[in-house]
Amino acid sequence: MSDNFRRIRSYVIRVARMSESQKKAYSELYPNWVIPFDGAQLDWDDLFPGAVKRIVEIGFGMGDATRQVAAENPDWGILGIEVHKPGVGKLLWWIDQEKLGNLYIIEHDAVEVLFDMIPAESVDGFHIWFPDPWPKKRHHKRRLIQPEIVEMLKRALKPGAYIHVATDWEPYAEHILSVFRNADGLKNRFAEWAQKPDYRPDTKFENRGIVAERTIRDIIFEKEKI
Repeated sequence: MSDNFRRIRSYVIRVARMSESQKKAYSELYPNWVIPFDGAQLDWDDLFPGAVKRIVEIGFGMGDATRQVAAENPDWGILGIEVHKPGVGKLLWWIDQEKLGNLYIIEHDAVEVLFDMIPAESVDGFHIWFPDPWPKKRHHKRRLIQPEIVEMLKRALKPGAYIHVATDWEPYAEHILSVFRNADGLKNRFAEWAQKPDYRPDTKFENRGIVAERTIRDIIFEKEKI
């Protein structure tokens, strides 16, 4: 991965107030459920012993969908990656409230986590739900879904495993579809747009898109088996 690509961020850390419950969860639960970014490769078997799937969610926001997936699939091991402290605090609160033992967090830039910490051919699925579409043309370089990122995702996937992106921004959906189609070793599980799978809950951003009468697109590609 080029140094120039590392410098381009797909997010902006905005100053946001944390609720008292989020602050308390962040302070007290962080050591138990947040994995420090140290550049060391994850040991999935140690992290999620016996898990039938290892799922990585990139950019979980406030974590509502993440905790629902974890609660409904207790035999999955889920790693959530997020940079915004209020979201981390909220998901830690959920982990404690719902006693979710199958969910861990890394609070760091997902690009660096992918590059340094995710072992090759170890992930069963990536969930990237409603990433920032960066609609202005001059900001398109900040979009998370770019060819270099897709190569990193593909490297981390087991053969037959998937990348699932959802968006309510049609130009971004077209961009994602094009990038995936042009990536060697990936194939679409559908003819074009995917049907929303049962495991994906409704999200706040999805509901906003529906209210704004935008079309919700799910895109699911898998790594080809050799």
